[in-house]
Amino acid sequence: MSNMQRRSFLAGLAAAAGAAVLAACGGDTTSPTATTGAIPAQTSSAGSAAAPTTSATVAGGATKPATTITTTGGATTAPAAATQPASSAASGVAGPTAAAAPATIPKGGAITLTSVGTDAKSFHPYLTTDSPSATYQGYIYSGLTDLDPISLDLRGQLAEKWVLSDDKKTVTFMLRDGLKWSDGAPLTSADFIWTYQQVTKKENKYPYLQNLDPIVSYEAKDARTIVVTLDEAISTAVEQADAVSPLPKHVWEKLDWSDPAKNPEINAPTMSCGMWKLKEWKNGDHATFVANDNYYDGRPNIDSFTVRIFGTQALAYQALKSGEVDFSGFQPADYKEAKTLPNINVYEYYLARGSWNYLGFNLRRPTLKDPLVRKAICYATDRQGIIDGVAFGLGRPTYSNLPQSSWAYNDNVEKYNFDVKKSQDLFKQAGYTLNGKKLTKDGQQLSVKYLYATGSKVAEGIATVMQQQLGDLGIAVDAQALEFQALLEATKKEPFDWDIFSGGWSSTTNPYFTYQIWSERSIPDLNRGGYINTQVEMLYAQAQKEFDREKQRVIYAQIQKIIADDVPYVFLYENLSYSGLNKRIGGITPTKRGITYNMHKWYVTK
Repeated sequence: MSNMQRRSFLAGLAAAAGAAVLAACGGDTTSPTATTGAIPAQTSSAGSAAAPTTSATVAGGATKPATTITTTGGATTAPAAATQPASSAASGVAGPTAAAAPATIPKGGAITLTSVGTDAKSFHPYLTTDSPSATYQGYIYSGLTDLDPISLDLRGQLAEKWVLSDDKKTVTFMLRDGLKWSDGAPLTSADFIWTYQQVTKKENKYPYLQNLDPIVSYEAKDARTIVVTLDEAISTAVEQADAVSPLPKHVWEKLDWSDPAKNPEINAPTMSCGMWKLKEWKNGDHATFVANDNYYDGRPNIDSFTVRIFGTQALAYQALKSGEVDFSGFQPADYKEAKTLPNINVYEYYLARGSWNYLGFNLRRPTLKDPLVRKAICYATDRQGIIDGVAFGLGRPTYSNLPQSSWAYNDNVEKYNFDVKKSQDLFKQAGYTLNGKKLTKDGQQLSVKYLYATGSKVAEGIATVMQQQLGDLGIAVDAQALEFQALLEATKKEPFDWDIFSGGWSSTTNPYFTYQIWSERSIPDLNRGGYINTQVEMLYAQAQKEFDREKQRVIYAQIQKIIADDVPYVFLYENLSYSGLNKRIGGITPTKRGITYNMHKWYVTK
């Protein structure tokens, strides 16, 4: 999967699903062509793969044993030796029975999608970290690889095939023949090389530059061949080598990298190699995209779509009900009614990459440096009550830094199930005493500043529950609601004046890439609480160098146990993903990648 797709996982940092991209908590937050960090929302349909060859020409003209991955009919199934094993995602893909496709797929028409809360910041793929921006960028840019929606194996996107050398240090990508930018200019290896060169310049401040650390060289053998050499053999070689999604060199090389005033392509891109082209963007109101005639997998059936920005999910849901919009998520409280609407189909599934909510601790705070206090707060959290009362049952408890949908999920960790007595005992061990209705230590009441994002009833509901539950223990809770971007800024910048914040992650099919949440190098951008554990980082590095699935599973089990014992988070629950679509939209095929991965195959029936 492309580095853009890995970024998009990281951009999934959201406040209790309060800023989901096409839909909010419980909705399908998968972006049509970018989503992951490992994990994604990518495009295409299943297909067959040619048998691997036994040798191949690699960089420098040398011939050495290798594994070749060949794409046939737009899909690739990779031998186990070449890629990470597919996720054993939880079952539960559900939704209306798909109607038989018409003999001739209708062409044309327009649809409207919704986005709740904040709009994107820009279309610059290498200067943004927010989820809305990653979604917009995913519409217009593509990477070398993505995930097959059924097997979850890597397959070709802009790459027709790739060769992984026997020592698993060199990956040679062969681009599809005849790739074009939306203006008709050839898309070649030169675009990838130029983009990589810009991204790796420190002065260009790519926020995920550490993702590229394993790369020793990134070169073009010819116009269709990209050769990437890594510093060591790692199980994520192909994913790591798929380092960038290309920008159009013939346009961008004449422009400033970071200043929108000097580079109109940053906020109004005219070039696309994805499914769609930008027609117009009015920040805070809407963005309209039109079909890219030169998309490698065929022009989208629908002529255009518009993403409209709604301040609340309540407004978005009313627009869905009335037919004003065609695709939206909605609050859990509206789920039951939505299932009965005559004009709407509701699709539901647990995504392979998983989407889960948590409460993050600020480990810089003296009080929260004590693990006894953090564990006490964990035991004071009624996650099942939150699922039932706030999420209306549309989720399942999670206790680990990997979702239950992950093949590496470890159920054998400390679960900290709701237990007031255990919570009180731990506070007592930490030196706190209940004086009247106040939990005190050294004469001071324990107080916490709790931050959550506006625009989500779920985030508000979790905040209300936590205020009540912690308040019952004698803790003073100062709950503050912030606009999503303001929340992100407040949690990653000095003076770090907060104790707990309500957040959410979209995880990854390849569990390795979740290391970015826990890496010391990720403080404060992704690792906002300042969690540091060198053993966890060493185990992630060990997992990356291990090629045996079962041995990897053991390593990831250790990581999950350590993190559960360290309690940098209160792990809450994994969301059931669901979305409402107007019945006039055909071509919907739910998979473990959701429903938007093949948006170019959608069509309007009437």
